[in-house]
Amino acid sequence: MILFHLTGRTLLALLATTLVVLLVLAGLWLLAGPAWSIGTGLVLVLLVRGVLALFSPGDSE
Repeated sequence: MILFHLTGRTLLALLATTLVVLLVLAGLWLLAGPAWSIGTGLVLVLLVRGVLALFSPGDSE
């Protein structure tokens, strides 16, 4: 089992990272168009879900 210790600094870093990603996607939306921004956002969501699936415990039946 993996335990994470969530502190105020960790939460602030998580919020800052989220803000930077949203700003990059907004800039990509303006420069390259909505299709590229939506596609990149979907790829990022799938990557995060994959990483979370790697670290989550499996079903032990």
